Amino acid sequence: MTENATSEVAAIGDRLLDDAYLGRFSAESECQWALGAWFQEADAGRRGAYFAYRMALDREEAAARHLERVWRFAEPCETRFVHGAASVVE
Repeated sequence: MTENATSEVAAIGDRLLDDAYLGRFSAESECQWALGAWFQEADAGRRGAYFAYRMALDREEAAARHLERVWRFAEPCETRFVHGAASVVE
């Protein structure tokens, strides 16, 4: 594989990891917000707030699993990602 193609593959891998990380971060933030809303909700709305929290928690777990899968896929190429990302910036 040529150096340019290697750099392009590394850049794609880097973007996939970034997207997975940002998805996990977003899901975690949403889950924290839903947990706070559940704690602050009055008795009448607590049940709905609890279910909203559980759904957010499920999304957070799914995002974490996705990030782990992407990382495991990319891990063997970690040095290429690190070196490739540097060469893409140059």
